[in-house]
Amino acid sequence: MKTTSLTDNFDQPFALSAKEIADYDDNGYLILEDFLELSSCEKLTKDAFEFAKEDIHNYLSFHRELPSFKSLITHPFLLDAADQVQRARMVPIGSIFFFGKPNNPLENGSLPHQDNYAAKAPTGSYFVVALALDDCDEENGALGVYPGSHKLGELPFTETKNFVFDTKGKLEQCFPIGNEVSIPNDLEPKVLNYKKGSLILLHSNTIHFASKNINKDDRWRKMIYMHFIKDGDPFWPGWNARRQIMDRIPRRL
Repeated sequence: MKTTSLTDNFDQPFALSAKEIADYDDNGYLILEDFLELSSCEKLTKDAFEFAKEDIHNYLSFHRELPSFKSLITHPFLLDAADQVQRARMVPIGSIFFFGKPNNPLENGSLPHQDNYAAKAPTGSYFVVALALDDCDEENGALGVYPGSHKLGELPFTETKNFVFDTKGKLEQCFPIGNEVSIPNDLEPKVLNYKKGSLILLHSNTIHFASKNINKDDRWRKMIYMHFIKDGDPFWPGWNARRQIMDRIPRRL
């Protein structure tokens, strides 16, 4: 696969192989290694730190504040990949950025959960694409999944609070993200290993989680999760996320 940047010429569409699509269908996730070149990853990281300054925590909707993140969420190759595995034109509606600072009290990983509890979209319509801005493994709290769990449909969950904001909208407390689901006994978790610049396509029904980053070697786990909806389908905007549709290129594949 050709590594791309935030500013490449995108005349030719980005086609996944039949095996990649089959792997996604079977496992409920797909890792595309070396998707984004390292200089573009560094640009996103630099912009995130300049925006946050000393307030290092999870951020909703960087794509509305920072042009580089808008370029990413509307990246033609990223959209091509999303459209192919979802068999639909996928429209960007939201994002959340994790700095993943080691031992940060304002970042506490996530519970095993499915994603559509937040958007309340029709089953199979909501979709997540994540870009890694650091090398990630079990040591610094990489994304973990339950392969094949997307085939179970939407499971019952325990509703939990994710964030607490002050009266000015500043984050003052963060709980583990997600409404926790019960894990069927026949499923085994898998903590993923992936490099900076990798793209992860994640079915909204795939049970996933991430441990709090508690490593002692100053290994961060910066990652941007981008949220999409099938063109024309309804979704709940959310009081904090304020999801909203964005313009994007026509479907190419």
